[in-house]
Amino acid sequence: MRDKFIFGLSVLWIIALSVTLTIILSIPLFALEMSWYHLADLAQMSAMRLWHNFLVLMNYLLNPFIGQLHMPDFPSSASGLEHFAEVKMLFMLTLGLTIVLIPAFIIFVKENLSLFFHNGLRIVMGLPIVAGLFALLIGFDQFFVIFHEVLFRDNSWLFDPSTDPIINVLPEQFFMHTFLIFILIYELLFFIIYRRGFNFRKK
Repeated sequence: MRDKFIFGLSVLWIIALSVTLTIILSIPLFALEMSWYHLADLAQMSAMRLWHNFLVLMNYLLNPFIGQLHMPDFPSSASGLEHFAEVKMLFMLTLGLTIVLIPAFIIFVKENLSLFFHNGLRIVMGLPIVAGLFALLIGFDQFFVIFHEVLFRDNSWLFDPSTDPIINVLPEQFFMHTFLIFILIYELLFFIIYRRGFNFRKK
């Protein structure tokens, strides 16, 4: 029972770590997508100005000591601010889990529990692949809608470009690419653990 609990916490830690790394990597990703999709032209401002506004947004989402969001060149509606506040809470929860659950993962590794949860690791490795196939089947736009309907309690995430123009420079492709980055990190981390257990079994 105790080992199952440690396994569950370790899985949760890897998910949280994968999300955290994805969030961090989304910052340089946005810099690339600014160029790929000419987002500065779309926003009718310089690339440096757009980059500054994006960093203001990410600083708000990642810094627990910033209580209000104010992007200098992008007005926000009350609904938009509410959504970003909810995203911030989820980010804080993810960052907190990434830190708090480290001891559980250390125990998991030290005691070589991957030896005993080989099948469990296979199952959790398959979940994002199933989600990815589902997204391909229904289209990422529809998957994106379902994802938000599950994760958020209201429709504040449905931004109106006239009141929350920041949505104009956060194209669907950006979120699709972050989703792909998450899957890659998630699968890589679990594969390393799975392979470690497999190697121990062979000895």
